[in-house]
Amino acid sequence: MSDLQRQHPAAALANAFDIVRSNFITILVLIFIGGGGQQANFTLYWILGTFIVLLIWGLISWYRFEFRVQDGELQIEQGVVIHKKLYLTSDRIQVIDISAGVVQRLFGLVAVEVKTAGSSSKEAKINAITREKAEQLKRLLRKENKSENAEASEGLKQSQVYTLNTGDLLVAASTSGRLGVALSVVGALFSQIEQIISEEQMISFVENHLPNTTSTTMVLLSIAAVIVVSWVFAFLGTIVKYYDFVVEVRENELLIARGLFERTQLTIPFNRIQAVQIKEELLRQPLGYASLVIESAGYGEEQANSTTLFPLISKHRIYEFINEVIPEYHADISETTRASQRGLRRYLLRMVWVSLPVILTIWGTVTYGVYAWFLLIPALVLGYQQYRDAQISKGDDTIILTSRLLSKTTAIIKKYRTQACEIRENPFQTRLQLSNFTVHVASGNQGRSFTVRELAKEDSSTYLNWLANGNSTSILSDDKVEEKEEKEFPPSQKQ
Repeated sequence: MSDLQRQHPAAALANAFDIVRSNFITILVLIFIGGGGQQANFTLYWILGTFIVLLIWGLISWYRFEFRVQDGELQIEQGVVIHKKLYLTSDRIQVIDISAGVVQRLFGLVAVEVKTAGSSSKEAKINAITREKAEQLKRLLRKENKSENAEASEGLKQSQVYTLNTGDLLVAASTSGRLGVALSVVGALFSQIEQIISEEQMISFVENHLPNTTSTTMVLLSIAAVIVVSWVFAFLGTIVKYYDFVVEVRENELLIARGLFERTQLTIPFNRIQAVQIKEELLRQPLGYASLVIESAGYGEEQANSTTLFPLISKHRIYEFINEVIPEYHADISETTRASQRGLRRYLLRMVWVSLPVILTIWGTVTYGVYAWFLLIPALVLGYQQYRDAQISKGDDTIILTSRLLSKTTAIIKKYRTQACEIRENPFQTRLQLSNFTVHVASGNQGRSFTVRELAKEDSSTYLNWLANGNSTSILSDDKVEEKEEKEFPPSQKQ
């Protein structure tokens, strides 16, 4: 691969579809808002015209895109208007992912994404090449010599493979946490339904099929329809994303493959894993299931640099699975501290203040809205459950933080992976000798933080000193708002 090469011409089409996919929701909203008649035709022509322009742009960018591997370095030359050269040396390359979207599968091709480590991380993507060429590219950038090849072969033979069976996939899809996102999208689309079906037509349809329907019943049916359609979208989205989910444990890395239409293979080196999360979604908890998510420095499948390690697993099997796949994060708990009893009323009051705007809005706008005050009951129950779940545990070199908003999250963090920790308290907490304890880990460029609220102040200080190993403390204060105590660890502890 020492000579400059071009991608398959399908890369032009893949580039255009990537842009369309990233703006798919916006396009749907434009279609619905566009209205009927000539205005709808104009919107459709505008969208088609934009796609044609993108396709032409993709052809030019494909022609101007060349790559090669020379002396262990990936060299890419690209740019339509401004010609750019990107050189990625193999010693800085951290992750090489191979995926196959709809376009790539049509032509029997794959896409390769290369990412580097460090604060100034770079990434490059080759959108359409053959799988043989992708594997060759990966081998060349791994700087393999004979001894490394032997070790890799041995590691491959001893690798462990974990799969998500069909039954668990259906359970994961049925209890997906994507329902909230789907609700917001479907709700926005339903609000524009008048552009397609007039109000008179809807009323006539309901009266013909449900003659005794009242206005209240129509409102309830509309809400039920939005929830059902949202659940269907969330169900199908989870099926598409996690179809044929496979985790392969190799000597120095994890390989995660998944996807129905777009087959993605993610490579996560063990030395980049900063924390492991156990997420118990609201619908999954009664069934005894949870999902596992890993945080990795400078890399992840989503913007927040979080990667799903396993989408559905029995809570009884979680720690056994962690011990088998990431034994570094298996810990024996020696001490547990729960939220202070003095903080219970703060948890309850917080949920009251959150629910009041919703209750008042329903009360003032909906017939029989006075019954919305019954929403205070589940709000208070949730606040009490948040208090019950809030705790910090520790082992020899591990800290575990558990908290809840709607879903329950347990973060397992190695002491030497911690980037910083802090104690925050506002004037109300100061009076009760309470504080919030937060731990920060590296995850992408922005990092990730985990917080346990309403701990006794002396407990927070104990954990702060234990994590910081006696390093100096800087205190930042704001007389009117809050006090903050923070310890940031030296570079030797940062990964």
